[in-house]
Amino acid sequence: MAEASTTPPKRRNRYEVNFEISYKNYDQLARFLNDRARIIGRSRSGLSPKQQRKLTREIKRARHLGLLPFKAKI
Repeated sequence: MAEASTTPPKRRNRYEVNFEISYKNYDQLARFLNDRARIIGRSRSGLSPKQQRKLTREIKRARHLGLLPFKAKI
């Protein structure tokens, strides 16, 4: 019987970002905001740490330019 490998398989991202993460794509960035206009976490978005940091930076940039809301309208 063959022995099982001792190294765990490498984890991959659950979702691939098929658009450029940029403040100019604010309609695509809005997908990563919840109903209260808060940025969703890595556990729900499935992004890598590097992608999540870039996403956060670009969402904040779009907010300061007035392209995305800071908070939801209640």
